[in-house]
Amino acid sequence: MRNEVSSGIIVFKRSEEKILFLFLKRREGFLDFPKGHVEKGENNSQAATRETFEEAGIRCHIIPGFEQSTKYYFNFNGENIRKDLIMFLGEVEEDTEIKISHEHIGYEWLSYDEAISQLKYPNQRELITKAMEFIKAMREK
Repeated sequence: MRNEVSSGIIVFKRSEEKILFLFLKRREGFLDFPKGHVEKGENNSQAATRETFEEAGIRCHIIPGFEQSTKYYFNFNGENIRKDLIMFLGEVEEDTEIKISHEHIGYEWLSYDEAISQLKYPNQRELITKAMEFIKAMREK
C-alpha cells in the first residue's frame, strides 16, 4: 500500500454574523476542502497555502493553534492508498473572490449545519466540527 501526505486549509468567512465555510465541488460528486499533496521541500503549512491558492485562487493565512490530522484509505486505478491529511484553518474577507482550478467544477459557501448535512465523509464532518469549535473559542477570548 502506498502512503500519501496531503495538506489543506479549512477556509471560512464571517457573513452577517454567520460563519460560512468554503467547499470545492469535485467532479466525482462530492464537496471537499482545498488541499493537495505536500511536495518535496515543503512543510505542511506551505503545501496547504500553495494548494489553497492553486485550487481556489485565494491567499489565505493560517490561524495559529489549529492543526488537525486525519487519515483515510482509497483505491486509485486498482492501487490501495493510505492518505495522511493535515488541515489548518484560515479566514478570508467576506467579499473574497474564489477562482477555482480545472480540478473542480464549482464551489459553495456553507454554514456549519449545511456542511454537516451535505458532507459525504465522516472525517470531513469531524474536521469541520473541530474548526467550528475552535472559531467559537476564538470569539470568546
